[in-house]
Amino acid sequence: MYKKLAISLAVAGCLRIVAFATTVSVTSPTVPIMIPDYNNNGVSGLAESITLNNTGIENITGVQLTLDISSGFNGDYYAYLVHDNSPIAILLNRVGLDATHPYGYNNGGFDVTFSDSAANGDVHTYQNLVNPSTGQLTGTWQPDGRSASPFQVATSDPRTSLLSVLDGGSADGTWTLFIADTSEGGIGTLEGWSLEVTGTGGGPALPDTTSTLTLLGLAIGLLLFIRRGSYSKKATA
Repeated sequence: MYKKLAISLAVAGCLRIVAFATTVSVTSPTVPIMIPDYNNNGVSGLAESITLNNTGIENITGVQLTLDISSGFNGDYYAYLVHDNSPIAILLNRVGLDATHPYGYNNGGFDVTFSDSAANGDVHTYQNLVNPSTGQLTGTWQPDGRSASPFQVATSDPRTSLLSVLDGGSADGTWTLFIADTSEGGIGTLEGWSLEVTGTGGGPALPDTTSTLTLLGLAIGLLLFIRRGSYSKKATA
């Protein structure tokens, strides 16, 4: 009985639960759809959703989003990503809007990936690096992150609403992309978008090499103690 107890103790102590990293990528089935133009009655937006189920991700550690908008006026666009009732991550907020560009940048469209760690830096000031003469802005960029109203936003505003606000918790649920055109003229089209979510989830019990040596040593010591006691009893008898 004591031998079984010692062995069971060693085996049980040498196991640990490991969290596995998982990445889920999904593309919205969206067909090209026009983004409603601003009018005097206010801002009309376009909302498109992706629902994830059984991802296995219990703790989100990173989110990226790829966005394809054709045409329009880039300085008009306001866009964010939200997961169920999470805070919103601001992807675009009137890029370029400042005293020099009172209507924002005038390029036409985006075909970009948003990532908090993108080397290109803040998409709000992308013309500091590149100024597409025609067509869409391309590449991987950090999201705008400015939570100010699109009618009052400034380049100097703090960037407090990056994709990291979506970290933590399960990846399952509804992910919604919202896009609005905040100024008249220059109508654009949402051509498509895709989402990549990375995180960890519970996995099977695997050997823990650190505790293995310690607990096996304890188990062997216990077995030797039991055997020594057995020999002592025989010698006494």
